[in-house]
Parts: sequence; C-alpha cells; structure tokens
Amino acid sequence: MCRIFAYLGPETALATLLLDPVHSLEVQSYRPREMATALMNADGFGVAWYTPRGEAPARYRSVLPMWADENFPELARALGSGCVLANVRSATPGVGFGVDNTQPFVRGRWSFTHNGYLEEFRAGVMRPLRASLGDAGYGAVRGTSDSEHLFALFVDALDAGATPADALVAVRERCRELLGDRAALLSLAATDGDTLVALRSAIHAEAPTLYQRQAQGAHWLASEPPDEAPEWRPVPVDQPLTLERIP
Repeated sequence: MCRIFAYLGPETALATLLLDPVHSLEVQSYRPREMATALMNADGFGVAWYTPRGEAPARYRSVLPMWADENFPELARALGSGCVLANVRSATPGVGFGVDNTQPFVRGRWSFTHNGYLEEFRAGVMRPLRASLGDAGYGAVRGTSDSEHLFALFVDALDAGATPADALVAVRERCRELLGDRAALLSLAATDGDTLVALRSAIHAEAPTLYQRQAQGAHWLASEPPDEAPEWRPVPVDQPLTLERIP
C-alpha cells in the first residue's frame, strides 16, 4: 500500500502542497491514519509536476523515505506548479525496491500512480498481463512492480483511443479478467497536466481510501486528507472521476 496525492489548480509551491499541511504527505509517510496493510511508507517516494516550459512533467524520485531525503525540502520550496502528482511507497512484499519501481510513472505527458496491490502478482498475474500488452504498454515498463504494469495497461488503453477515465476502467476490467479469485486494491490517479482522472475500486476486497476536495479554484485528491478543510469528501467507489482545470 502507498499514499497518493494530486493537485490541479493555480501554481503553488510543492512544499505548500506536500510538506506544510498538518497531515501532509510527508507525515503520512511515517504516520498514516487510514492504511490497513502496512505501518508506514518508507520504501521511497516520487513527485511529478508540470510547468509551462515542458511537454512532459518534471519528476523527482528517491529510494529514501520522504522524511529522510534532505534535498527534497529545499527543492520543494523553490519549485511551483499548477499540477502535481505524488506518491509515498510501501512496497508490496516480493515486488522489489529501487527507483524503477518508485512512482509516479511517466510516459509522454501522462503521469500515473497507484495505491494498492494485485494479489499473487508475480506468481500468477504478471506473465499473462505482460503477454497481453501492446507495444506502447510494453515499452512503458522499466521495473517489476504491479503498479507499473497497471500503468502499462493504462498506456495501451489510451493508445487504443480510450478517454483517460475509460482507460482507468479498462485497467480495472483487465485486472478482473486476469485475477480470477484473487484480490486487488485499485486506487488509481493519472494526469497530463490539464486533466486529472481517478478511480477508486477493488476486486474481491474493500476499496482503498481516496478523498477529493474542490476549493479556491483547485482540485485535490489524497489517500488521506492532509488538512482539516471541510470540503474533503470520499471519492465514490467504482465511479471514474474526471477533473478539469478550473478557469
């Protein structure tokens, strides 16, 4: 399990979004409140952010826990963005560590993150999933994690002409086909810098937490609300969410 965070709105310092709130993503990396399958998120972290100067997002990933990376606070106070996607990682047993397995994953303008797991991924799901990938999805895989293979399914669905929200649904449905009686937790979010899509779902299990907030001309998504703002609401289960930049 992981904790994820996304923001789409006026340009804001990364530190304001990820470090400063009372229950920030940094705090969630060592003291999550609503994570059922692990104690903390100490297996690395990553942040993708968008700027007017680049087609693809910039990205910073580290195998250190967010609280232990001395470089990130300095960068986060100097960098601002109107679209941010971030993840603090608790690695699924047997999946492996390293930067290649650290989210968010990026291809072209799209960045993607997943909170959850696929049961028996390496033992029974990984091989048929990889065999079903097209060239675009297969080329997107650099590591060994279940999350990156979900990203590959998302890339293939986009390449086939699906809308971003429908591509997330396609990921879930392909997992349902492959898993049989196995379980999956699927809290998914992706963005191209202008549109933010998400899906909160599960297979043979209870869906992971995911919350949405809209206020002050911005959208937020988070596994756990980082603050006490009253606008936070749970994302409905199995209902794909599409959020557009607010004019």
